[in-house]
Amino acid sequence: MRVPLLSILLAACLIMSGCSGKPYGQYRNEPMIGYVSALNEEDRAVTFDVSEWMKRDEQGTDIGDWGAEYTARVPPGTKLTNEAGARLKWEHLKLGQKVQILSSGGGKAADAPEELMLMGMSERETLKRLGLFAGGEGSYRTTVLYGQGAKLPYDSDYLEREAPSVFEGGVGWLEYDPEYVLDLKKALDVGALPVFLVFDHEKLVVKTVRLANVVAFLDAVLEK
Repeated sequence: MRVPLLSILLAACLIMSGCSGKPYGQYRNEPMIGYVSALNEEDRAVTFDVSEWMKRDEQGTDIGDWGAEYTARVPPGTKLTNEAGARLKWEHLKLGQKVQILSSGGGKAADAPEELMLMGMSERETLKRLGLFAGGEGSYRTTVLYGQGAKLPYDSDYLEREAPSVFEGGVGWLEYDPEYVLDLKKALDVGALPVFLVFDHEKLVVKTVRLANVVAFLDAVLEK
């Protein structure tokens, strides 16, 4: 069967665009899209992480690791909705929530936007933004999830001494926040804290309260 030349050219273009395209090209100039990074109920102000939206026109894989924030006032008259158009209240805003920021400023950020539309997020998108996934195939990232307000457990000096293998794929610490857009204890069926969460580049592979279990797993897979 002969493959039309047009199909071959289109396939080649898709491959090239995937290699040298825009990693954040899913964003458009309008509207601005960000993730809630801070909430100030007293001042009715919301701070958004708009780093990805700001990088929408940047090409290639070597994009600078810089961040950008935008703070908006949300007076009582501001329209809050979800994607279905249902009206929401201030209480529906959560840390980590993806939000479309709508204003009449022709794409320019307004101090007090006309509407904030809360967008749906997959569990994977939320976990990725929390930095829980490993960087690539064959790699494993370890995160220590600990209680809200608790002292940081298992500091880097302790882990370097007792479990150096966790540094192979990266290690991090995350304070549990029940008010985050995704309740990690419920989503990952976590009981007691602190707990070790080990992810590959796609999913959770180890969940345990014992550091020895993490070391045993990593030593086994790293030997292969």
